[in-house]
Amino acid sequence: MSTSATIRGRAWVFGHNIDTDVIAPADTISFGLGDAAEEDNVKRNAFRTVRPGLYREVREGDILVAGRNFGLGSHREPANKALHSLGFRAVVAESIARLFFRNSVAIGFHVFQVPTILSFVKDGDELEIDIDAARLRNLSAGSELALESYSPLIRRIIEQGGILEVLKSRLAAQQA
Repeated sequence: MSTSATIRGRAWVFGHNIDTDVIAPADTISFGLGDAAEEDNVKRNAFRTVRPGLYREVREGDILVAGRNFGLGSHREPANKALHSLGFRAVVAESIARLFFRNSVAIGFHVFQVPTILSFVKDGDELEIDIDAARLRNLSAGSELALESYSPLIRRIIEQGGILEVLKSRLAAQQA
């Protein structure tokens, strides 16, 4: 799931307190299989209580924008993976649950906290995230905000596609 230094897509704006059960309902997860059929089921049911049929509308590269407490709740990794399988390439929220943030980094998915984001973006705006410059541009409104830069370690993990990919490359280097 590695990404380039720029992410560009439409904004999908959600409110506050979007928990992992809203993102990936518990009845769609087998807690172990993680196969293509389960991934498709989670994707089709993602956000069904707040935006039914979202999976048909999200395009590859889109950006999810939310209010406070995004990703709170049970912290199951399928919720993080559901965002990626839908086509989202980043989440920008006023605040993000700590374990949701960690799970996102672990799978190589971009997440950013911006306390004023809901006053900066509306649904459908074209956004661009410049990771190198730590800037979020609202191309529709002609405005931009600063992002907090990742630490070098977090950036490396995300760029390599997640913690498993980092571990695989370390093991390969040790065996060489």
